[in-house]
Amino acid sequence: MRLPTQLNPTSVGWLCMLLTLLFSQAALSNTFYKGVDLSYVNQVEDNGAVFKVNGVTQDPYAIMYDYGANLVRIRLWNNPNWLDFAGNVNTYSSYADAKRSIARAKANGMQVLLDFHYSDNWADPSHQRRPFAWDSATTLDQLKALLYNYTFQTLRDLDAEGLMPELVQIGNETNNNMAIGPGEPLSPVNYARQAALMNEGIRAVKDAGALGSLTPKTIIHIANPAHVYGFFAGVRNAGLTGYDIIGMSYYYHWHGYSINQTAALIAQLKQDFQKDVMIVEVSHPWTTEGIDPAGNIINDSAPGYPAPSPQVQKDYLIDLTTAVAQNGGLGVIYWEPLWISSNAYTQWGHGSHWENQTFFDFNGELMIPGGVEFLAQDYPTVAPEPTAKLTLKVDMTGVDVSQGVYVTGSFSGAGNWALVPMTLEGNNIYTHTAEVAPGAEGAYYFLNANSWSARETVPAECAPWWGVDRGFIANGDVTYAVKWGSCAAIANPEVMFVVDMTGVNTANGVYITGSFTGTPNWKVVPMSTTDGRIYYHYATLPAGSTGAYYFLNGNNWAAREQVPTECALMWNTDRAYSISHGTPLIRARWNSCSQPEVGVFEVDMTNATPNTAAYISGALPNVAAGSNVPMKLKKEKTFVYATGITLPTSGSYYYLTGSSANTREKLPAACTLLYGGKDRKYSFTNSRIQKDAWRACY
Repeated sequence: MRLPTQLNPTSVGWLCMLLTLLFSQAALSNTFYKGVDLSYVNQVEDNGAVFKVNGVTQDPYAIMYDYGANLVRIRLWNNPNWLDFAGNVNTYSSYADAKRSIARAKANGMQVLLDFHYSDNWADPSHQRRPFAWDSATTLDQLKALLYNYTFQTLRDLDAEGLMPELVQIGNETNNNMAIGPGEPLSPVNYARQAALMNEGIRAVKDAGALGSLTPKTIIHIANPAHVYGFFAGVRNAGLTGYDIIGMSYYYHWHGYSINQTAALIAQLKQDFQKDVMIVEVSHPWTTEGIDPAGNIINDSAPGYPAPSPQVQKDYLIDLTTAVAQNGGLGVIYWEPLWISSNAYTQWGHGSHWENQTFFDFNGELMIPGGVEFLAQDYPTVAPEPTAKLTLKVDMTGVDVSQGVYVTGSFSGAGNWALVPMTLEGNNIYTHTAEVAPGAEGAYYFLNANSWSARETVPAECAPWWGVDRGFIANGDVTYAVKWGSCAAIANPEVMFVVDMTGVNTANGVYITGSFTGTPNWKVVPMSTTDGRIYYHYATLPAGSTGAYYFLNGNNWAAREQVPTECALMWNTDRAYSISHGTPLIRARWNSCSQPEVGVFEVDMTNATPNTAAYISGALPNVAAGSNVPMKLKKEKTFVYATGITLPTSGSYYYLTGSSANTREKLPAACTLLYGGKDRKYSFTNSRIQKDAWRACY
């Protein structure tokens, strides 16, 4: 997070630290973290602040521990000797100050997350200025070496004093290019550079741990849930490896996500990246009032909650942390709950910009009820009963479906089966999905009416149950797709991804990426065009599959489009697809939620001589009269021409094997509808693919 633009351990404390070192590695694997960022505590205490419980002054670290905190996050700047608002040289969040804070946390029995900013000042999405002492680096390799050495030596020095942190953050809110020097761009993020620097930080942590008392877990930290998935996909594809935890800042005031959206994102990140996920910064105000000249930053409650109060602060944090735990999250850290008002100066004013978001009132008294109570809760993960999705599909081409299509089987009821109506997916394909226990086995069959007598006859070779019924085994989510009364499987549908690039620079090509291009690492795949405006890519995907995708106008991750929020249904950054047999076209305009109208002509040239090329001509959209337009090879002997259209539209067309008129096809009378029985006729009332075969009615 970034704001608008002394204690000596007792012998008991050292014993606590020793015990922490002995047991920390075992605890790391099964701890749900309830954390607090206490980076401002030394400064406010040095400037007159006191913390009280029931009127009695107490050590603030001990108060947090007593209420259930098990993790303290500490900020570290390299050489923060800038001037504050009053012209004083800052000494806080330096190595000496961070060491003091770490000792206090460990003396009170809490683990530590050390947050390397790799800067002399705040690092966040808008600021990633590297330490001035690193400006001597003129190459990426030199910068990597500086970052590695600083991280490694800092941890070795801490470990020598019994202060090795259990968790280490490699940069702070590194949404954009980290550790940049004079004249270097903050954005767009260079994922290759980002991954290279982060890998050096991770390597330094592992190397220091290998020589020390424990190996800290590593966190990569991004602000704003809407940006998390896209960032981690980008650095993964650029080679980031070896980190342990995805960390995010989540402030509803700026980021807009609801608790449920954030929790769902955590579950998705865990599944897709196979990493632990935690919220490393969050807050909520308890009042809209202030007590000092430093203006408050956030005064509004989260959507759906009453006006700020200590009770609302408590309720919000418990609701959030419960949702995080139930979706597999590793923990929640509250940002600066002890940054109460004092005589301290910041870079922007006198006092605290956060006193309305702390756990203490304006007199330094701990508030009960209040946000601190979120630390006192137990958050058992509530795992739902495991289920597997059983999807059954049937191709009813040529079968009477006037009375509907049904399926029945052991999934539909214990003892007495039920007849379950199926849903038309498209192209005569009907589907039904049921939830069953993982590993379940059973029988099923299809019917073309709501009557037991309307059942299909299943061939014996695919009727393992009693010689008459089909069978399923649900080892995880599974789909069975067959033709009515047959053992033949339904082929996966082919879909065409289309983007209208009108007015966009395409000099470096147009590309698509998404979950269909590779798992776990997405690939950037080139798209084709026949008219210089509509670009397309074919993919064969399982019916019922879903995923994310987006377009790029260059062969690099930084060239991606910015998908508007209202159609960025995957993680608020990416488009979403859902595949069925009835959706052959998936259309979009660059950087837009609108869809272009597209006409696509496909021709199978297998029976043509020669058949190594194809052209199309006629009264076609966007084609000059008399022009013979080359088509693009799709696969084998099939060629394609795709163009933008205005609906409705109709006209004549025909195919050729070459660019001259004497290579045109001669058509059967059954499909020659225009110009004296010579030309085909197209009629588009919606975007679709017109499929033909050379000299044949398709």
